[in-house]
Amino acid sequence: MKSKKSFKGGIDLRHVLKKEMEDKWVALSADYKKVFGFSDDLALLTKKIGTEKVVYMKVLPSDVSFAFSDK
Repeated sequence: MKSKKSFKGGIDLRHVLKKEMEDKWVALSADYKKVFGFSDDLALLTKKIGTEKVVYMKVLPSDVSFAFSDK
């Protein structure tokens, strides 16, 4: 599926990430358009998928808000 750019150059992952991936680690393609896999354990996921051209991230539950600030 196609990831859409959102405000200020962010990436909209709502069409890529699914409910069953909440609170798990996911392995995404470098362009954020494809999920290679997901797991509760980052080490196991990394061992299975590898590290080349992969972005790993923890998916927050949908009822959690997060705002990053550098101040």
